[in-house]
This record gives sequence, structure tokens and C-alpha cells, in this order.
Amino acid sequence: MKAERRRRNDPRREATRTALIEAAESLFAEAGFDGVSTRQIGASIGSANVNVVAYHFGGKEELIREVYRHRLPEIDRRRRELLDEADARGMGDDLATLIRAFFQPLFEQTDSEGRHSYARFIAGLERSGLIATRAEVSGEFPESDLVSDRIAALLDDSLKPFLNVRRRLAAGLFTSALLVIDREAANDPDLAQQHFDNAVLMATAAMAAPAPATLKSRD
Repeated sequence: MKAERRRRNDPRREATRTALIEAAESLFAEAGFDGVSTRQIGASIGSANVNVVAYHFGGKEELIREVYRHRLPEIDRRRRELLDEADARGMGDDLATLIRAFFQPLFEQTDSEGRHSYARFIAGLERSGLIATRAEVSGEFPESDLVSDRIAALLDDSLKPFLNVRRRLAAGLFTSALLVIDREAANDPDLAQQHFDNAVLMATAAMAAPAPATLKSRD
């Protein structure tokens, strides 16, 4: 028991785990889940141990969950903070304000190279067909669900059957906007803010747009 406690508290072990998580985040974002091996993840942090991922996490699937747990605590906290600010200003029932509260933490999050690494990771999971894994840790981040539920409550009842797909499409809009920011506005905060503000306006219009009469729910 004492040996296990020492391993958990070993700063070198925790540093290795963090490095592997952030490497996986970056590699999954660029190459997709199936395009990256555990050996590549280990090699990217300079480890000569070909089993380093298996030792710390078991496999790539667990690494996905650990990326969520690495990034979402701060994002979750920030979403609640922005929601409280909206309520204090009497804007807690404004759709654009709530959409901004949900996505602004992704805009604020960047890695050591200034890139929106978590947004890139989410885009990579969508391309790999693994975005549903986010639901596996949903209960650990209730503030994010609270903001999402507040958004849903403002939509017309006729849109409820299409809520899940609209959430995914809105997320895709924002991840694309953040990729554009990384490429074109990384050194121009004003332009980056303009791109993000445009994404908020577009996502608000898209979320609330009437469902075509011919559209059938697939949820």
C-alpha cells in the first residue's frame, strides 16, 4: 500500500503521464485515433520504453478519457463562472450569451505552442467517429452539462429531436473557427476575437434555425 501511494505521488511519474496525455491530444488531433500508435505517442515524449503507454494507461482508449480529465476541469470551472456572470447581468436566458459561455473556454485554452489543442483534439475525434466518448465522462463535469441544458431549454420544442446533431454541428463550427485562428490569427488577438465572435453569431443562428419540414430526426 505504501509503495502504491509513493508511485501515485511520484512527481516524475506524474510528469510522464501528463506528457503522454498532451502528446496523445496533439497526435490524435493531427492524425486521428487510428493513425497513431502507442509507440508513436511514447516516442514523441522521448521515451525509449515501447510499453510506456500501456504501463501508465493500458491503451489508447483510456488516453482519450485522460485527455478529457486533463483539460475539462478548468473548462468546466470556467463555464460555470461565465454562466454566473451571465445570470448576474440578467443575460442568463440569452441564447448567444449561453453559447459564448459554453465555447469561450475552448477559445481561451491553448497549449505551449499557442494552439487550441483541445479543440483540435475534439475535431480529430469527430473525424475518427469517436466523439461519443465525451459522454463517458459527462457526469464528472456537471457545469458543462448545466450550460448545455440551459441552451437546450431556450430552443423551440420542435427542435428537441435534433438537439444532439445540432450540438455536434455547432461544435464543429467552433473547432473549425479555432483552427482558422491558429493558422491566420495566432499573433493577432483582435482578429482572433473577431473570428470567435463571428462563430458565436453563426452558431446562435444555426442552433435556433427552424427545422425543415422534410427533416426527420435520427436521434
